[in-house]
Amino acid sequence: MKLQKCFYNIVNYGIRIIFGLIVLGLCLQSMFSTSFIGVITREDGSLQDRTLNIADSPIKHLIVFVLFVAAMVCMRKLWQKAKQQEKWNGYLEKITTPKLMKVFAIVVGTAGFLWIIVTQLEAGSDPAKIYALAMQWRENDFSGYAEGGYLFRYPYQAGIVLFYYFLSFFLGVDNFIGLQLVNVAALLLVYYLLAKLAKFYWKEDEKVQALVYLGIAVWVPIFFYVTYLYGILLGMACSLAAVFWAVKYLETRKYRYMIAAALCIGIATVFKMNCLIYLVAIACFLIYDMIVTSGWKNKLRSLLFIGLMILGVECCNNAVYSYVENLTGYETPEGEVMVSWIVMGLQETPLGPGHYSGYIGDVFVKYNYDTEKITEASIADIKKILTRMSENPLDQGIPFFARKNAFQWNDPTFIGMVLNENRQTDLGMSDWTESIISGKASVGLSVWLNYMQTLILLGVLCYIVLHWRSKNLYELFGAVIFVGGYIFHFFWESSSSYTIPYFVIIIPYAVKGWLDFVRRLEVRTIVKPRVMTIVAVLVWVMLLFGFSRTNLFARTIALNDGEDARDQFYHLNQIEEADIANGYYTVSPYLAEDLALAEQDGEVKTVPVGNEISQKIAIAEQEKRKSFRFRDSEQVLAVLPEENNRLTTYMDDSMNMFYDFELKADAEWIVVSAGEDCYYIVLNGMALAYDGETNQVYLEDYEQTDAQKWIIR
Repeated sequence: MKLQKCFYNIVNYGIRIIFGLIVLGLCLQSMFSTSFIGVITREDGSLQDRTLNIADSPIKHLIVFVLFVAAMVCMRKLWQKAKQQEKWNGYLEKITTPKLMKVFAIVVGTAGFLWIIVTQLEAGSDPAKIYALAMQWRENDFSGYAEGGYLFRYPYQAGIVLFYYFLSFFLGVDNFIGLQLVNVAALLLVYYLLAKLAKFYWKEDEKVQALVYLGIAVWVPIFFYVTYLYGILLGMACSLAAVFWAVKYLETRKYRYMIAAALCIGIATVFKMNCLIYLVAIACFLIYDMIVTSGWKNKLRSLLFIGLMILGVECCNNAVYSYVENLTGYETPEGEVMVSWIVMGLQETPLGPGHYSGYIGDVFVKYNYDTEKITEASIADIKKILTRMSENPLDQGIPFFARKNAFQWNDPTFIGMVLNENRQTDLGMSDWTESIISGKASVGLSVWLNYMQTLILLGVLCYIVLHWRSKNLYELFGAVIFVGGYIFHFFWESSSSYTIPYFVIIIPYAVKGWLDFVRRLEVRTIVKPRVMTIVAVLVWVMLLFGFSRTNLFARTIALNDGEDARDQFYHLNQIEEADIANGYYTVSPYLAEDLALAEQDGEVKTVPVGNEISQKIAIAEQEKRKSFRFRDSEQVLAVLPEENNRLTTYMDDSMNMFYDFELKADAEWIVVSAGEDCYYIVLNGMALAYDGETNQVYLEDYEQTDAQKWIIR
């Protein structure tokens, strides 16, 4: 019995300590700095998207904390006062948790439906490739599996492609709106399951379930993922369903919950392979259950449960691969080696530490798709990187992982709005939707979410402190999943879109922490802190104060990329881009309106309007800027920074399927209004210009001259 109690204490306190340290680190970064995706100017003068950091004010965060606590206390007192009055008590008794949950679900579902309808954003980036592949399958085009194709490289994406392929039979071909509405259903299921899990964690607290639902709904970054067709919400919904059935099994020991959980986790991994983290977390609790539960039958049941989940993953994925092989006629390729992602996760990349760098594709081609050689090369590269970091940890190791941590976890929007930027829509963006996604409203939303993120993390810390002596280990289910996701992405390819499912999971702990903290503030329940607790807090504050004076603190916690980054975050001193809807246009020089910009044999020139080689130009949002693509030849107007910003073109079919990735070209133009229905077309500080004497199109320093004006009609 003593040995069992000792084992319980090690596991219980071990999880809480690890969970607390991670959350504390995230909380410090949230209070002292803020991350976002901005733009930097490279040495060659070209622009590059980059995750930037700006200094934050911990004093402001503490003021918001005090105001929040005061508001919570007032609301609690008003609630209690209303319950004591007969006039209001009758109404309050009718406000039950199930009713509140239904109201919240209706509000969220309606908001998701309206957002999709008013934006109608087509898929972009990788989701566009997945969606296009599913629609190609409807036309019996399975070339994605051809050598070098998308599914040849990433065969694990076959599950989500197949899912969209099946849905297209019910929703219709090219109905991306319908697929996004499926995401809304998945989002509602995520909210519901997290609220239900909170009820399981803290059965004695009747209010926590509805408040958890409200807290998650108010935290809006994940809401913007409803337009993102990449399987994130679908995988999360199925994974949480598996967790829900697992806790139901632990309560009842019924076999049907094992089968349900195994099926859900199997389907989840079909959508997103990193949902295996949820399986590992469930397995950890089942192993613990086997150790502490008396009776060999219960031990065998838990062991059987683990086996069924593994079998569920194998069966679901093998079923998908078998069906796809039969459908496409292609055998499932091995694809790019997973260990290569770790190499990429340890590299400094253009967008941020550990982001996609192209390494996995380079090593895949370099070793001619040989899995064994790729694995050996990747492991060797990992050893080199870790050796370099370990030899100089203060300059390379610790700062790298601190910036990667901020890149993944310290963007308060979790790139939710960014994922909605620069995507084509037949409706065109209204002023208010554009403002929410990338305008003034997005700045206000980012600031609000910045403070809310700190409040969430502080709430989790309150939970850990107030429930330190809790004897309910199973309330840490979500904490273990979060820790697993944090550790996995500490080394894996980094992106806030990968970590957002794990951040959502800790919101129930924040809600519970704040509830109990406010309850403790009541005079009759205030507990006098022990001397050792006071001493520990003072020591921690002193250590933090001393650490804050070091250079390492500025490179790990108080990250700051300067005034330019701050201006970008708050949208200050920025060039106002002209509002030109996606479409086909004729682009003429201001100095020669009878001429039109054209392309012939890779050369950019001007020709008389109506000339047989005069071509319409498709202007579209592309990577936060606009691209100029000649309709007939599919050539994109571009600049070669490494060749003194020489004007050029390259082949593009609007999805980069024919783009030569060895070509170092920029095609992200800024279109600025020049008045009189004219525009400047700018890139890398250079403007497109026309010489009337030589009839040549060229680049020169952006100076807003008449030669740099263009008429777009």
